[in-house]
Amino acid sequence: MAQIGLRGFGSARQEEFEAARKYGSILVGAEELHRVGMDEILKRIPPSKRYYITIDADGLDPTIAPGVASPAPGGVTYWEVTNLIRGLAARGRIAGYDFVEVVPSADVANMTSLLAVRLILNLIGALAHSGQIG
Repeated sequence: MAQIGLRGFGSARQEEFEAARKYGSILVGAEELHRVGMDEILKRIPPSKRYYITIDADGLDPTIAPGVASPAPGGVTYWEVTNLIRGLAARGRIAGYDFVEVVPSADVANMTSLLAVRLILNLIGALAHSGQIG
């Protein structure tokens, strides 16, 4: 499991964070992602025949996803998440995808929902480009 774009304080306790690392989870802070870029982070994700992608809207920058419970500056950008989707689709089969943690009542002009749709369209394009769909 790889968690990309971590920032701020979440619900995990220190022992849960350490257990995830011990298990082999890849944990990447948003600041590191911004500094080294998604191509570098993708190199850390082990090769696999299949990938499941979950986009947590709280992990995205609130300038592109304001409709969340806990908006915090410095989140994953549109291009970073798009490059993650493209990169994984090029490496292996995408077994599933979801976009979670949207709070419609907190959204501004439906920006978060529209972003979710656009990322799904990017996923479909990445699947077509990689030959996963015809």
